[in-house]
Amino acid sequence: MTKKVFKAAFISSLPVLMGYTAMGMAAGILLAGTVKLQALPFWAFLSSGINISGALQFIMVNWTEAMLPFAQVALLTFCLNVRYAMYGFSLIEKFRPLPLWKRLYLIWSLTDETYALEVDDKRVPAGENPLDFCLGVAMLDHLYWIFGVVSGAVIGSTLPFNSEGIDFAMTALFLVVLTDQCQDKLNRKAAAIGALSAITGRLLFSTGNMLIPAMIMMAVLFILFKRKLEPSVLQEERSHE
Repeated sequence: MTKKVFKAAFISSLPVLMGYTAMGMAAGILLAGTVKLQALPFWAFLSSGINISGALQFIMVNWTEAMLPFAQVALLTFCLNVRYAMYGFSLIEKFRPLPLWKRLYLIWSLTDETYALEVDDKRVPAGENPLDFCLGVAMLDHLYWIFGVVSGAVIGSTLPFNSEGIDFAMTALFLVVLTDQCQDKLNRKAAAIGALSAITGRLLFSTGNMLIPAMIMMAVLFILFKRKLEPSVLQEERSHE
């Protein structure tokens, strides 16, 4: 990786640095305030190093406190992160020329923000390898997340800090993203399906057991209404051409 590519990856990832540091610190503070562990900074480093899903980082605090069975944790993790597989389908051919270890790292490190940067080829300096840019972005975003979570854990474990309500930070972030996306009429039908699934899941199941049924219902509804949703997507794409 050349200095030029690394510089471009760093500049492009600066918005992610701001977001991941803030959200990571919130997750680390929540971890320190909820779970009492020895050598907490080490566990914060380990958990953020092997898991870069922001939503999962918050939820796993409650899972650890509740001592959920491994099978339930695995199923919930799959349902929460299955969307990354959809991102990966569009990058299979792009990553194919890479050595195996680089390819596996890029697949594993794929997040919403990292994906958005990796598919934007305009950010790659002229004459440079786009795959080196992707690798630089993935590594930097990964480091930002680790730094945020570990910093939050250190702050939360050394300073008197009331962590009550801080877990709402991730919910607030998703609400902001949802509000922005719903300004486009194209996304409102999908948002309505998601809202209906979540409300139905909450009415039929307890708070701790609603996620899996809601996600299953959401997937079924998307499949059933696929033909009605696709024409509006194609029409919107043509209007922008």
